[in-house]
Amino acid sequence: MLESNQKKLSRIRKPRVHITYDVEIGDAIVQRELPLIVGVLSDLSGSPKEALPPLKEREFVEIDRDNFNDVMAGSGVRLAYKVDNLVNDEGEKLNLELFFNRIEDFEPINLVKQIVPTNAIYESRNRIRDMTAKLDGNDPLDAILTEILADEEKQTELTDLFAEGTDWRAVTPTDTVSRMLAEGRMALDEGQIPYSLELIGEFAQSILKNRATLTGRFASDLMTDKIAQIDSNLTNQINQVMHAPEFQALEATWRGLHFFVMNTETGATLKIRLLNVSKKDLLKDLQKAVEFDQSALFKKVYEEEFGTYGGDPYSFLIGDYEFGRHPEDIELLEKISGVASSAHAPFISSAYAKLFDMEDFFTLAQPRDLTKIFESAELIKWRSFRSSEDARYVSLTLPKVLLRLPYGPETVVAEGFDFVEDVDGSDARKYLWGNPAYVLGQRITNAFSQYGWLAAIRGVEGGGLVEGLPAHTFKTPAGDIKLTCPTQVSITDRREKELNDLGFMAILHCKGSDKAAFFGGQTTGQPLKYNTDSANANARISTMLPYVLNASRFAHYIKVIMRDKVGSFATKDGISDYLNNWISNYVLVDDAAPQTMKASYPLRESRIDVMDIPGKPGSYRSIVFLRPHFQLEELTASIRLVAELP
Repeated sequence: MLESNQKKLSRIRKPRVHITYDVEIGDAIVQRELPLIVGVLSDLSGSPKEALPPLKEREFVEIDRDNFNDVMAGSGVRLAYKVDNLVNDEGEKLNLELFFNRIEDFEPINLVKQIVPTNAIYESRNRIRDMTAKLDGNDPLDAILTEILADEEKQTELTDLFAEGTDWRAVTPTDTVSRMLAEGRMALDEGQIPYSLELIGEFAQSILKNRATLTGRFASDLMTDKIAQIDSNLTNQINQVMHAPEFQALEATWRGLHFFVMNTETGATLKIRLLNVSKKDLLKDLQKAVEFDQSALFKKVYEEEFGTYGGDPYSFLIGDYEFGRHPEDIELLEKISGVASSAHAPFISSAYAKLFDMEDFFTLAQPRDLTKIFESAELIKWRSFRSSEDARYVSLTLPKVLLRLPYGPETVVAEGFDFVEDVDGSDARKYLWGNPAYVLGQRITNAFSQYGWLAAIRGVEGGGLVEGLPAHTFKTPAGDIKLTCPTQVSITDRREKELNDLGFMAILHCKGSDKAAFFGGQTTGQPLKYNTDSANANARISTMLPYVLNASRFAHYIKVIMRDKVGSFATKDGISDYLNNWISNYVLVDDAAPQTMKASYPLRESRIDVMDIPGKPGSYRSIVFLRPHFQLEELTASIRLVAELP
């Protein structure tokens, strides 16, 4: 017997942690919960018509499922570039200027309509299609067209009458045209005559002009062939447009963001804010500042929220960028880590393949030992960054993930015409790959929506499983059916462990499925080495993303609590007692407790020490000690074979 939906929900809905704090308003006590605020930094505009204002004048914009296209329209998204001209003889190159106000504007049909030559061809296609519709089941019109196809004089009459460049709607009908309109029932009233004349004109120019192809053919077959030819021409041209690097980069940016927003349960307690900023502008801002805390980014992330009464601090940041081994990339990471550390907002982005001395991640399985790559003299700055204390606030993900299936009759049918994207699986670089930071970000927001806690973001059963990835199959030259790996490259357990130890979070594809998962949780921070096991364990935990995320959230609460309590305590002991009583509400000492209990009480141990600041009466410094419930990192198993000998 099937259980009811209500019982099923009560059974499978994960327990939610409510971390709150009390605020006294008059004689009443109000409990408040800080919302989870995600900041997304991305280069959204492409090639904007007008230069964007300085970073200090830009604002974070709140985005959700309902206003996604509105935000996109307000971002001034534009591309201007050249591609090979495959549709007419007006030059070798086609100058493009494309605008994107909706996510649907990346679809082939909307690209066709924006490009003048392809739009003209598409309108011709529509007229031929409508002429075919007029012919369907219309025997009198079919007879007239058959008669025309057998008579060269009538063909010449029509092609001369409907010459290119003339207004077909204003043509004075000849006897042949009048017969088509009346006997052929193309125009049942006067209002239909102008468009019917357009259809006849298109038939004359597109079909009758090519007289070598007319002998012994039916009109319907000729028009069907012409539509197929137009579709082929449009397909070739739009493939050029869509596979240009500029277009793929912009589409990947917006489709990655679209995936993140549409798969996040935004509301009063979970918000996404978007800042339109390129990697270059970000570096320029941070370089121009004497210190990172003088930058516009610091002011927006820290001062305007975390450092402002009533502000909602950012819980984590997603950077839609790639970071390689270039000195400017590492410098930018160092400066961003300072902002992230100050605001307790971990920064999640992606690693560039060139950081591994590769062109792309398709060859990630080839090196025998990845560690040697990072021992080169070129990466001295990278190793220095990893050893810094703030590096724990940066996480770099890899490899890229597949954002959509290719267009085609067996995958995603394009609207408007028969478009087949030039992606057959033989060259995986032609697929649309996107930033895996959005996927990890979605697992974090999913953990918050279910638990109110950010630890469940890794492992198949621990919240790191990603389902429903695009799964594209193709036939190999050997005749086999093969699945394209939706994470660029299949990563083995051993390689994932290497990547984790080197400070990267890899997403692993589950072979033969549309699933993938994050298993590691290592930030870029390099755990320090000590002479005791307990110290080494603490150092390792302090550089794990789930623990950094949750420690940061407690830091936000303590900051907000103490800001609201300014003037209400007499001594440091009063502050210490209040904070320790508050944080003890989230501690569970039973290691054997079920997941439901640990989700409600996310800490194993906690302590907050409050100390006086010498020379500053009434000012205190606090140190927070947190020990979360540990997650399984790795398991070493040994097998002993016992055999009975005769």
